[in-house]
Amino acid sequence: MAEDFYGYEAEKEPKGKDNLFLWTVFILLLIGVAFACWLGSFYIFGHPEQPKAYEILKKLGKIDAPRRFEVTAAPLGEFLSAAKLFERYSGMTRLELERENADLIRNYIKNYRETKKRVPYLTGKYEIISAQELKPTDLFPSGVVALAQAADFPQVLIEHVYSSAPSAVPSLKQMLQPGLDVKLERTHDLSAVIHAERTFDGRMQFTVVPLLYGRYAVKQGVGTFGLEPPGDLNVAAGVPVIKGPALQESLRAYAEFRKARPAANLAATTADKIPEGPELVRLEADRPGAGVPATGALPDVPVATPIPVGPSGGKPIVRASPIAKATPPLIVMNTTPRPVVATPPPASPVVRATPPAVSPQGVPLNPFIASAPAPGMQTASASWRTYPPGRQPSGRTVTPSEASALADRGEINERTYLRGNFVVTASGENRAVLRAQGAAGDPSRAGAGAARIIVEYPASAAPPTEGASFARDESRGFELRDVRRGADGQINIYVREVTLPE
Repeated sequence: MAEDFYGYEAEKEPKGKDNLFLWTVFILLLIGVAFACWLGSFYIFGHPEQPKAYEILKKLGKIDAPRRFEVTAAPLGEFLSAAKLFERYSGMTRLELERENADLIRNYIKNYRETKKRVPYLTGKYEIISAQELKPTDLFPSGVVALAQAADFPQVLIEHVYSSAPSAVPSLKQMLQPGLDVKLERTHDLSAVIHAERTFDGRMQFTVVPLLYGRYAVKQGVGTFGLEPPGDLNVAAGVPVIKGPALQESLRAYAEFRKARPAANLAATTADKIPEGPELVRLEADRPGAGVPATGALPDVPVATPIPVGPSGGKPIVRASPIAKATPPLIVMNTTPRPVVATPPPASPVVRATPPAVSPQGVPLNPFIASAPAPGMQTASASWRTYPPGRQPSGRTVTPSEASALADRGEINERTYLRGNFVVTASGENRAVLRAQGAAGDPSRAGAGAARIIVEYPASAAPPTEGASFARDESRGFELRDVRRGADGQINIYVREVTLPE
């Protein structure tokens, strides 16, 4: 038995091939594939501005559509005029500008969630050169893009994107006509720059998107239009939207438009009024106390309608609006009963006496309110957001004397409220003229405190009666809109009511 056991030949047992080299190569390939997938996922999630990456993220449901921001919850940014924007971007090299543009569009696509950089917001006044409808082949699939030129710095061109539903495009194209002024204010507009590019003639062209996607109207005009964030983006189209031959054709057509358009004859105008062109203004028309939706169109806002005043014997007539419960009731004050006047027969018409044009001392007599119309104020049917006392957006509070000092400093670049003790000197349908109580001094001198204060009230509120006096503190200040010196040299302070009645 032992001999048989020790005589066993091991080499005769069948042997299998282990192929260690091939297994090593296969494992290394798997490691390489895993490492490539890891790096690729970082690149795809970190660069949604690339068309392929955006498509993958969209299929995976890992990218959100652009959203609407509220003024009080907007991304942190810095407000730049056309001159400052040109100074910042014109000195960049081609590679620096490419990197900056990638950051700008990437932050916009990500809704500014993963960035600590300040968003560049555009301010200033711009004149529309041309407007064209957005197509599905553009970055923004629906709406209108308006090409405009800075009024005080012609080296800057902007293309302002008005993204909207297809049903609103005809209204947009009708209102955004060449020559229309677009005023972007620091206190009410959040127009973010998402691209910068040098044009063929050495100027800078910036693509601008309003993050508020609000409602707009033409001052002194008819009709409004509302914007909404795009539901999807065609990233492969890129920006700018207006480029190449389309840009050159728009500038050529604008040059012909300026030649054919008669210049304003300043010599022929009177000193009392200088004509102003049409201007596009944004309406703060969201419901009081209600947040704005992040996507889609803004909810319809009820428009106040006139209510006849009946014989209530001086009592207020309160009628609730049937459109929305959140809408405050419209209160119409009937201070004095109106006498019934019989209609005269046609044979003896009533002839109204024409008021004298001058006083006995030779001083011209002009209507008090009509002699200094409020610039940039909306019509009586306009509405804007109002807040409970103390809940309005934070801002600086000034007195009438401090506000009058702003008359010679240009536009107001921060949200400001007016407080003080006031007395009503005139009252109209939706406006009232105030003076500071006990104010003395020259109303044409800045800082005197005797300036004229013109208040605009929303359609749901009634202005105070003439001769009334009241006080406003920091919790119920008037929002300061403009401070301007009139043709007669007197300083006018334009404000509006933004707080709900106590």
